[in-house]
Amino acid sequence: MLSHLLFRLSGINLFEDRLFRAGAASLFASLLVFLLMPWYIAILNRMDATSDFDHGKRKSPPIMGGMLLVSAVLIASLCFVKLNAYSISALLILLAYATIGGVDDVMKVHNKKLVDQGKISKADYQLKADGISARLRLSLYFLFSLIVAVFAYKFIPGLSGHLTMPFVKPEVWFPRLPNFAFIILICIVTTSSANGANFTDGLDSLVSVPIITTSLFAGVVAYISGNAILARYFLIPHIPGGDELFPICTAIIGSMLAYLWYNSPPAEIYMGDAGSIGFGGVIGMMFVLLKIELFLPVVGVVFLAEALSVLLQISGFKITKQFGKEKTGKRLFLRAPLHHHYQLKWKGRFESGHSLNSKIIWRFHLVSILALIIGSLIFFKVR
Repeated sequence: MLSHLLFRLSGINLFEDRLFRAGAASLFASLLVFLLMPWYIAILNRMDATSDFDHGKRKSPPIMGGMLLVSAVLIASLCFVKLNAYSISALLILLAYATIGGVDDVMKVHNKKLVDQGKISKADYQLKADGISARLRLSLYFLFSLIVAVFAYKFIPGLSGHLTMPFVKPEVWFPRLPNFAFIILICIVTTSSANGANFTDGLDSLVSVPIITTSLFAGVVAYISGNAILARYFLIPHIPGGDELFPICTAIIGSMLAYLWYNSPPAEIYMGDAGSIGFGGVIGMMFVLLKIELFLPVVGVVFLAEALSVLLQISGFKITKQFGKEKTGKRLFLRAPLHHHYQLKWKGRFESGHSLNSKIIWRFHLVSILALIIGSLIFFKVR
């Protein structure tokens, strides 16, 4: 760890300070992205690493930007995070889920090239657009989260299934799940968060702000809960060692801010599944480890809305097709995920498709910021 090495060489306590390490992790991750992204985009363009077909004169930007972002966060974390069971659990999930998404990205690029070569049709490409089948992905999500959950149970002292309830002080009501139920909860929350982030990654910069707001919330909770005095003052559980998730959260935020420099409309590069699935998964894991999983639907309401829109669209169509009078199936939304519904609903209300997408993106961003404020008020004050 770089900060520990600097402390041993200099004897300056600043290098061991949590706030310093968190700030340094954020700046280091953002610097890596700023410096490497132009070179990375150039390489991906030469490889024609795209998954979308060109629209008019504009060439589709490459995907797989998330691979660089995840790498920057991992490097920054290894430099400025003290490795303990909390931080290792989070980084393992980030690496594992990003690997699943990375394979998905590579398969998308490969299948897109097969279409360009005339070896498969666009219809076949759409069937294979996910790269890895949804069933296999879900199985891998649960497998990796199960492994990490068991690891966390074994090596985190005092880890239990206690849940921090909204609007209630832990000293009044702090229910505890049985061990097996808590492990299942870890798998469900981590998988759901990864899916939600993945569905949100559909327009330029759309997924970045929800990742920033949820990471900011988790980071603040990690910092406060890791300090016995602050935790007692805010009436939240004291989680010794959980504060090492704080620099990971700031590293994610730093990488996202640098990524927005290149992904703001019109995007020069897309995050891809490696980033959205990886960051979504680690956010879910950190929320569970910090005992704030019940606040993820509040702070991460955009992830929730996007995932629910897909679930309701598929379920509603199948139910109405099987039990409806016409047996044709009806859709609740014009298209899922939710941001695509608004693309069709508001079509024609704006001068161009770019203006329409910008309106949707900014409104989703504002919802994410408001959700962060509401979630923070409920967690820290409204009891």
